[in-house]
Amino acid sequence: MRSSPANDAGNRGAFSLRRPSRPDLLALLSLVALVALAWCTANDAWSAAAWQRTSAYIEDPEKSDVLWMLALVKAASEGSGVPLAWKHVTGLGAPSTANWTDWTFIEEVQPAILGIVSRAVGPFAALNIGMLLGHLLAAVTFYAVARHSDCLARWAFVGALAYGLAPFVFAQSPHHLTVQWAWHIPLFLIVWRWVATDPGIAPRSPRFWRAAGIGFVAGLQNVYYTNILCQLTLLGAAIQYVRNRAKPALLSALAVIGAAAFAFGLMNIDTWTYKLFHGANNGGLVREYKWLEIYGLKLVDLFIPPLNHHSGMLSAFALAHRKAAPLLDEFASYQGIVGLACLLWLVGTAVTAMVRRRERDVPMEAWQLLWIVLMFTTGGLNAIIGSLGFTMFRGACRYSIVILAITLLYAARRLSAIERTAAAAAPDDRQPMLWNAVAAVLCLLILWDQVPPALTAEKTALISRQIDADRQFTARMEATLPEGAMVFQLPIMEFPEAPAPGVPPYDHLRPYLFGNRLRYSFGGVKGRPESDWQKDLARLPSLEKVVEEIKGRGFAAIYINRNGFPDRAKGIEDKLLEMGYSKPPIRNASGELSCILLEKD
Repeated sequence: MRSSPANDAGNRGAFSLRRPSRPDLLALLSLVALVALAWCTANDAWSAAAWQRTSAYIEDPEKSDVLWMLALVKAASEGSGVPLAWKHVTGLGAPSTANWTDWTFIEEVQPAILGIVSRAVGPFAALNIGMLLGHLLAAVTFYAVARHSDCLARWAFVGALAYGLAPFVFAQSPHHLTVQWAWHIPLFLIVWRWVATDPGIAPRSPRFWRAAGIGFVAGLQNVYYTNILCQLTLLGAAIQYVRNRAKPALLSALAVIGAAAFAFGLMNIDTWTYKLFHGANNGGLVREYKWLEIYGLKLVDLFIPPLNHHSGMLSAFALAHRKAAPLLDEFASYQGIVGLACLLWLVGTAVTAMVRRRERDVPMEAWQLLWIVLMFTTGGLNAIIGSLGFTMFRGACRYSIVILAITLLYAARRLSAIERTAAAAAPDDRQPMLWNAVAAVLCLLILWDQVPPALTAEKTALISRQIDADRQFTARMEATLPEGAMVFQLPIMEFPEAPAPGVPPYDHLRPYLFGNRLRYSFGGVKGRPESDWQKDLARLPSLEKVVEEIKGRGFAAIYINRNGFPDRAKGIEDKLLEMGYSKPPIRNASGELSCILLEKD
């Protein structure tokens, strides 16, 4: 695929991170300030107290993974999240320690960094900092890539604002930090252009090392994004090879994929070595095929705004769709009004070229989108592969953020070319003012359309009450029980991704977040004897036998989430009282958590 003159100009590199020009530096500072203000507005994060709560906690079951994110950060702050090392969390998985090495968790760098931050500010503030960084890095990286691609500063700024404040990125907060960090995706666009346009990537050239570095950085992070980098890099290089027999360029592209694979392997050293010494754990993490269809990429969802959109009409439209759609989008694929305009522009250009039988004029970006659609839509190639047993990429709707990056950069390049053409054809001192006005209107539209409404006072007060209640509850348990005491948690739940009726999958992590003196039974990865013994308790004939078993293992108290029982655990509590465990239970403020000491008067 031969690059156009605009493409060749983009390869010259109009922007340098080492020595950005003063206008670029001012634009970046303005961009960072605007994105940060937008994030703080949406999250009502204007005080130190606000940073000590997240935008969701336990009031929203769809975002219950926030407890897992917080636990990751806390465990890392305690030294249990060192990258490449086996990970055992002493406060969980009692009477053993919670083995998190069995979970193939690639994104070890982010929690490790935030764990260090958490030592100074606590896990809640650290997670908020991580979420804000996700937005800021996305915006700054897009701007740098757009300027490197020869986009004018104003259009790079608009695209960066739209990407940094993408509805997708907001929708991952605060429960999916590792998915929310999509900042490096714009870097992929550089690699894809290099491998797909003449002369490709020359081995051992500066371009080669930069592309390999991008591959390595991708491999350290979310595997979904690494997957699409490798796919489109290989696809572009293969087309280049078929057309030009450019074997060195193909080998360079394979080296980029190899760098990503090396980083991916590096992040799995702990899991692989643990399996080598302790055997495989096939039950630790299971991906069912059905999720590939439920959470596949759906084109309609690119057009569906969030339920809390500022526009009542768009919000009502989203609600109507949600009620009617049998398969719901988990990760907010909405592209935003500006993003949709860019998408339609790209598709329209490609269709027009095809109708006119000018296939070589179809933008490279259109072929990239076509591949993403064919591969990841519900029932697409990813589902076919999944039907053969490989079900890792169950949430393919996450690739909507890749679509957004591609279309925004395409539009920024086209607008820059149009502006330059207009300036060359009819020089006019008023043109920059008009273009600036258009860019300013687009920025205002992005802020209105893509930044969620601020958290209401009622919601922030509710979340703060829930967090304070759990903190006080944990403090009371720690004040009552001796240091190092073990607490058995009911209902019995497997970890990870295994909710119980009435209890989200990570709810048992709540007391762990607020203390460091007790050890809890929940949190060891299922599939190993040190965790699976709890399932055997269900076979015991009576509660007396259950209590005898857990006391024999050293547990000093029973923690009950009453939401997990049809009778609100009244039967269990009454039976324990009848058995002589008559000390008043410790309860949280809302009454759904209780802790009963296994100590008779």
